[in-house]
Amino acid sequence: MKQDRSMDEVPAYFSELGRLRMLGGDAALDFANTRHWRDGREIDFLTGYRALIDWAVVAGLLSRAEHDRLRDAEAIMPLQAADVFSAAVRLRDIWKIYLAEATRTELPTDLSQPLDAVRHLVTKALGAPLAIAGLPADTLAGADMALSLARTALAIGAFLALPHAGTLRMCEADPCGGVFLDTSRSQKRRWCAMDSCGNRVKAQRHRLRMKAEAVEPPKR
Repeated sequence: MKQDRSMDEVPAYFSELGRLRMLGGDAALDFANTRHWRDGREIDFLTGYRALIDWAVVAGLLSRAEHDRLRDAEAIMPLQAADVFSAAVRLRDIWKIYLAEATRTELPTDLSQPLDAVRHLVTKALGAPLAIAGLPADTLAGADMALSLARTALAIGAFLALPHAGTLRMCEADPCGGVFLDTSRSQKRRWCAMDSCGNRVKAQRHRLRMKAEAVEPPKR
């Protein structure tokens, strides 16, 4: 997503926890951003299998027809759906650890351990005969339940393996934890979005500046 793109054009996932805009610039990063800080607390937008497949449609990883098929299948195979959801959360959380290390700027860090962990989970997610190519559901049986996980793993694998436009960054608003690709011309994007994290940081700085000015003795 380019920095100057209108916020009205950004896809958003709507859930009972609120709106989650796809600000990462890549589905793999938007997946990591399903858990981040907002209003002083950490929110996990992936609350269950249904939330996972709902989000995957907005992220462009599932078609609406695939989503509806999986929604119906969840009622028949709830245990398989729960297993897929657990695997997706594990992949997401390890992926976030890697991204946090990859975006650190203070000290150099060894990315080999978190990267190996991510690659292991991606490989595991793609190990079953999943419907990556959109095969009919009746040829896949229970394996089709993991379609959202497989597509997400593919997105992460592609992000790691292929060149991508922009620089990987983490939002400088504290706390936030959102990651994104900086595709701006100046390569100086600092926040998920100016209308949220950017405004919050500027408001905090203004309050601190006014507080400091209030306690400083007048100059003679």
